Amino acid sequence: MSGHGANGRAVNGPGAIGSGVNGHDGYSVNGHDGYSVNGRGGGGRVADGSGRGMGEPAGERETRRGTVVWLTGLSGAGKSTIARLLAVELGRAGTPVEVLDGDEVRAALAGELGFTKRDRDIQVQRVGYLAALLSRHGVTVVVALISPYREARDAVRDALESALVSFVEIHVRAPLEELVRRDTKGLYRKALAGEITGFTGISDPYEPPTRPDLVVDTDTCDPRTAAARIATLLRADPAEARDHLLAGDLAAAAGKRLLDLRAERGFGEPDALRDAGDQTSHAYLAARIAEHRPGDGLRSEESAGDGRGDRLWIIDPLDGTREFGEADRGDWAVHVALWSGGSLAAGAVSLPARGLLLTTADAVAAPRAPGRFRIAVSRTRPPALAESLAEALDADLVPMGSAGVKIASVLLGETDLYVHGGGQYEWDSAAPVAVALAAGLHASRLDGSPLVYGRPDAWLPDLVVCRPEDADGVLAAIREVSQATAAAPAAAAHKEDA
Repeated sequence: MSGHGANGRAVNGPGAIGSGVNGHDGYSVNGHDGYSVNGRGGGGRVADGSGRGMGEPAGERETRRGTVVWLTGLSGAGKSTIARLLAVELGRAGTPVEVLDGDEVRAALAGELGFTKRDRDIQVQRVGYLAALLSRHGVTVVVALISPYREARDAVRDALESALVSFVEIHVRAPLEELVRRDTKGLYRKALAGEITGFTGISDPYEPPTRPDLVVDTDTCDPRTAAARIATLLRADPAEARDHLLAGDLAAAAGKRLLDLRAERGFGEPDALRDAGDQTSHAYLAARIAEHRPGDGLRSEESAGDGRGDRLWIIDPLDGTREFGEADRGDWAVHVALWSGGSLAAGAVSLPARGLLLTTADAVAAPRAPGRFRIAVSRTRPPALAESLAEALDADLVPMGSAGVKIASVLLGETDLYVHGGGQYEWDSAAPVAVALAAGLHASRLDGSPLVYGRPDAWLPDLVVCRPEDADGVLAAIREVSQATAAAPAAAAHKEDA
């Protein structure tokens, strides 16, 4: 058991969510990889020791207790390391926190217990009791314990929540081959060879959580990033935050898989690589959304039909497929967005080759760089509308691939305008538009009307994205250019008739 005192510092260092433009794990905005988030009803959870939800009156501190963060998973998955890093994160934020590590508790308080199901359940019960005692005094308790049986974990949850203690269940996991690789003592190999019996995950069952608050795949993320993501979850209003986190986590994880695919296959057969990229990313995203949001609809470039549902995930598993198949191109993206309640409720754009992840959780628009006005356009077929606008606005055209990359370029201050008048599908723009709107940018149809997604037909005729201070001038220029374009054929026809 280890304690971490509060020193009053904000959690805003390297690896911490909320650190502005300089994020962690290689992502310069809010990078994170290897996570899935599940929403569950109930009170809010904040890492200040009170267990209060965002917006809950401060007076509720007397009735709501601390928070218990329960990390469950197989041996070697990374629970203890993440727990200690999380305690440091929370301690810096001024939170009284204790870590209950399974091995330490067993050595100190449960030395007589073995590894039968009964003994393991007693161990879980004892750790839950200790966590309850600490949480009564406003302590956030981080538990790192295999706790293989679902019924025992759920019993702890029920007991804590009945005592008004928030219980946050985190499933820390890694593939078996990775666990074997990490195991310096060779226990997994001995268990696989039958030399050890009763080994969880090999000869004894492990029952994973059915609805964890967060899933951390430690083969695709580092422990410091995992701790930062859990800290973010604790600070967030769960009713609103989990979809934002899920979108970002899925986009980042799919992006990593695409990078791995590129490295594995090379670029000798670019068309085969592109096909594999589309299929790999779609299969991953569709499976994870079905797993963690089983009641939601899915609309994807790579699936048949247009998808339906009050909560509709709109994904482009690989936006910029052409560029993905070219070794020297990084202007491709992964899009994940949620359309719910008549608006874009969450979204994320991963730019894996650039190590960038942009999400609605903390999107920030960079200030405009000095110089001429710049319009992002297709590198292979710049639309006539953009060329006419460049002349009207005295702007430069900046060619690049992927609609997501173009919209991201406005967000990042690399260009000032993205306009498309030739029609796209919803998955081409839903996620980047969600992030742009969350960052305070202007995004609309060419006539200034709102962008609407989730329609029966996935076709979206046109859109424009720019800074809000430029919107009036841009929309006026679009009207002028459109009117001039429409008038030109009429004038030509009149001249021929004459």
